[in-house]
Amino acid sequence: MFGKNRLAIGIFCIFACAFLCSCDRLQANRVSTPVLGSPLVLVSAEGVDAAEPATSVAPDGSYYVAWVNHEPNNRADVMISRYEPGKPPAAAVRVNPEAGTATAWRGDQPSVAVGKDGKVYVVWTTRLELNGKKGTDLYLSVSSDLGQTFGTPVKINDDKIPAAHGMHSLGIANDGRIYVSWLDERNVAAPKPSTKADGHHMESNRELFIADSTDGGRTFSRNRKIAADACPCCKTALAVANDGTIYIGWRHVLPGNYRHIAVTSSSDAGATFSKPVIVSDDKWVLHGCPVSGPSLSVADNGTLKVLWYAAGEANQPGLYVAESKDKGQSFSGRQLLAQGNMRGTPALAAGTNSDIAVWETTSDKGTEGKLRTLGDDGPPVSIGLNVELPAAAMSKDGLFIAYVSKVKDKRSVWLIKADHK
Repeated sequence: MFGKNRLAIGIFCIFACAFLCSCDRLQANRVSTPVLGSPLVLVSAEGVDAAEPATSVAPDGSYYVAWVNHEPNNRADVMISRYEPGKPPAAAVRVNPEAGTATAWRGDQPSVAVGKDGKVYVVWTTRLELNGKKGTDLYLSVSSDLGQTFGTPVKINDDKIPAAHGMHSLGIANDGRIYVSWLDERNVAAPKPSTKADGHHMESNRELFIADSTDGGRTFSRNRKIAADACPCCKTALAVANDGTIYIGWRHVLPGNYRHIAVTSSSDAGATFSKPVIVSDDKWVLHGCPVSGPSLSVADNGTLKVLWYAAGEANQPGLYVAESKDKGQSFSGRQLLAQGNMRGTPALAAGTNSDIAVWETTSDKGTEGKLRTLGDDGPPVSIGLNVELPAAAMSKDGLFIAYVSKVKDKRSVWLIKADHK
């Protein structure tokens, strides 16, 4: 099991070269107070406001961390770096070809995945303004040289009039087909501008869309609407099983403003999707968006797991998990993984023997990152204080967690690794 004692022993230098190069910086920039050990690698450049990390593991055991550098006047760049055990990290590369044109926020970080052939895929958003109307477009960028360079971005959404597109997720099937799902505002009449009430975002519900590419991301299919009344600021989740079954999860808005996690599936490469199934009746009524979507993982035997946060009347606020053994047609009763207030979308890192949940909690002391192995009876393990937006991925060499730490108004992205057998 991935218990607290083993984790405490397992936190170690990701690779000696990176650690030696980073020691002085770490002592001078103690940006968090880790419970299990110091953050070992500073991913983003010093002095840059960096946030929204995402990570993915490659078949060769290397792994990638993507994030967003923010500059004044709403300028932003999507960055990515490759890490290989035993070697210094590769130089960070900007994904968007024109500097400053990307956009992201804490609820909608880039999506990154690595195909079986080692190609790196990054989905990101850019701002768009046409004839006085503003929106965002979705783009896919592909690297065929281990993240050293990226080809010309390909637009995913096929509508012509500016509208909001975001909260995207990405999946690569074993046959190389690329799937992207997102929330779309093209059909929403007179969308309400985003406001806040009681700490939650309030704006018009959106629709769930999907598109796919069969030529490595050079072109995309027509966009297909899957569902309406999607909670507008909650990230979508997409997973592809070994048999090609596609699963998409999102937070659905039901009559009465109940906001529950829904899942749909497709067994015909996304041509059609099943009727959405509500994973759990959490009885969570919100007149706004909690900015917290689900995470999905599919085991080799086809078991689908769903991880999400809920704070409804059905039970205490906390992190929950449920599973389906019939391709998302029905789900087990939800199980409480951790009690308490949480922020953001939790991460579910799929391992060989078990999955690990990673999330951000909030309290009077500030933010804290935590993790727990599914099926482990022990309490959650703390990653550290001042940990925000943790993203996680599992390889044969361990669990990789990228997260944000903040000093005053300056954010930076860090990376740690923990043993897991």
